[in-house]
Amino acid sequence: MIASVQSFIEKHQLIQQNQTVVAAVSGGPDSLALLHYLCQLKVELNLRIVAVSVDHGLRGETSLEDLRFVEQIASEWNLEFIGTSVDVRSYKKKTGTGTQEAARILRYQFFEQVMKEVGGDVFALGHHGDDQAETMIMQMTRSVRPESVQGMPVSRPFSTGKLIRPFLCLSKEDLLQYCSVNKLVYKLDESNDETDYTRNAFRKHVMPFLKEQNPKLHKHMQLMSERVKDHQLYMESQAEQVLETMEMSNENESFVKFSIYTFLTFPLALQRTAFHLILNYLYGYQIEEVSYMHEEILFNLLRENKPNAELDLPRGLKVIRAYDEVTLTFSRKDHTTFTKLLYIGDTIKLPDGSTITAEWSESGGDRGLYEFVCDSHHVKLPLIVRTRKPGDRIVLKGMDGSKKVKDIFIDKKVPASKREEWPLVTDSDGQVLWLVGLRKGGDCTRDASGTWLRLHYKNNLDT
Repeated sequence: MIASVQSFIEKHQLIQQNQTVVAAVSGGPDSLALLHYLCQLKVELNLRIVAVSVDHGLRGETSLEDLRFVEQIASEWNLEFIGTSVDVRSYKKKTGTGTQEAARILRYQFFEQVMKEVGGDVFALGHHGDDQAETMIMQMTRSVRPESVQGMPVSRPFSTGKLIRPFLCLSKEDLLQYCSVNKLVYKLDESNDETDYTRNAFRKHVMPFLKEQNPKLHKHMQLMSERVKDHQLYMESQAEQVLETMEMSNENESFVKFSIYTFLTFPLALQRTAFHLILNYLYGYQIEEVSYMHEEILFNLLRENKPNAELDLPRGLKVIRAYDEVTLTFSRKDHTTFTKLLYIGDTIKLPDGSTITAEWSESGGDRGLYEFVCDSHHVKLPLIVRTRKPGDRIVLKGMDGSKKVKDIFIDKKVPASKREEWPLVTDSDGQVLWLVGLRKGGDCTRDASGTWLRLHYKNNLDT
C-alpha cells in the first residue's frame, strides 16, 4: 500500500517538501489512516501537519465524542489540532438545503478558514478508490453527459493551496488492512449504514455486486476518471474556438449571443462542449438542473425552421432565438408600449433614448432609412409616434392596397422581441406613414403640393 500511495503522490505531484498539510479527520478508518500515513512523511519531507475535525451536531454527544477522539489522537502523535462544532439543523432551516449538503457546506467553510489561518499549502482528504467508484456510478446513473462522469478530482485549487486525495489509488479493504497492521483504533459512524442517503444505498446494494464482478473496479474507475478529465480538458480548449465567435456580456448584464449558422459549422462534440462552457460562464458553475433533455431541446431549437422561439432553462436563464441570432440571458425585458404626439418643430424622445424630430422642409427628397418626407396636405396633424397595434397596415409606394405591418417585420427578419417596441408614425386619422427604418408609406406623397414635412430618426447609439 505504501508504495502505491507514494507512486500516486509522485505521479500527480500532490505533496512537496516543507509544506503545511491540513488533513480532514473524522475519526473513521479512512481519515485516521490518512493522518497516520502523513505522519510517516512528516520527517522525510519536513511537513507541518494540522489535523482538523468537525462536529456536525447531528448525532448528539456521540459526534462530539468523535471530535474529542481526533483531538486526543493528534495530541498523542504530536500534531496540531483545530476542531469546531457547526449547527447543521439551523443552516438547513435557514437555507432550505438538505442535511448532507448543509453539512458539506459548513464543513468546507471551516476547512477554508483553517487553511487561511495556518497558511496551508495542501488540504488532504481520505477518499479512496471505492468512494471514487461509487461517485462515478452515481454520476452515470444521473446523467448521460460524459463530462458529468469524471468522479472526484485527484487535486484541485482550494483556499490558499490545493485539495488532494492521495488514497484514490486504494480500496476500502486496503485501508482497513492498513489500520489493522498499524493497530489503529478508529470510530465508526453508524449513520453510514442508513440507506436513506443515496450514497449509502449505492454502497450497500450496488457496489458489492460490482466489486464481486471485478475486484479491481476501484483502479479501473480511477484510471477512467483521469482519462475523462484529460479528454474533457482537451475538448474545452478546442471549444474555446467556438466561444471566440460569440459576443459575451457587457457591463450591464450577463449574456451570450451567437450566430446559429456559425455555431453549426463546428463539429457536434465541440458544440456540446461549448454549450456547457456557456452555462458555466452564465451560472458561475455547472448546475445539475440542466439535463441532457434541456440540451436536446436547445439543439432542436437551433436546427428547426422557426425564425423566432424561446426556451426556458433552470433558474431564470432564457434562450431566445431571433432568426440567425441566439441569445442566452437572465434579463427579462418587459415590452414598453408608448404613444406620443409629435408637433411640427418638436423632438420627442422614445423609451430607448432614440429621438424623432418633425420640421417643415422646402425640398421633397429624403436621405436614407432614417428620414421620411411627405406632402403635408395629405396628413392630418399632429402626428402620432407609437408602437404597433393588431391589424396595423401601411400603403406602400407603387402598391395597390396595403400591407400588414406584421408581414413587413417578418420580411425584414425583425426579431420578435423587438417588434413590440418598434416605433411607427401615423397621422391623427391613424394612417400609418412610416415604419421607422423599415418601410415608408407612399400614399401621402401622391399629387404633391410642394409643402413638405420632414421627419428624422436618431438612434440613441448614434454618435
